[in-house]
Amino acid sequence: MGSPSKDFERVLAAADPVTIELARGILSGAGIPSLAHGPDFDVAELGRAAHDVMRHQDLYVPRGELTRSLDLLEEAWGKRPSTAPET
Repeated sequence: MGSPSKDFERVLAAADPVTIELARGILSGAGIPSLAHGPDFDVAELGRAAHDVMRHQDLYVPRGELTRSLDLLEEAWGKRPSTAPET
């Protein structure tokens, strides 16, 4: 696997685990693979579920699939998702 920054484009930024899974289902149904990635820290102390809630992840799609992915999510959710973290 290559580098996420070279081979993938961010379709969702700092999303909660439910949003990530919903988006992955929509994209997978359209044949678009995805990769969830977020800040790394020790999950042994809190467990996987707590980690997912506390550390929101970004969702990436292969380079060249960003526009199609955003279009699919906009169609499903009624609004275009943000690819940048909110400030």
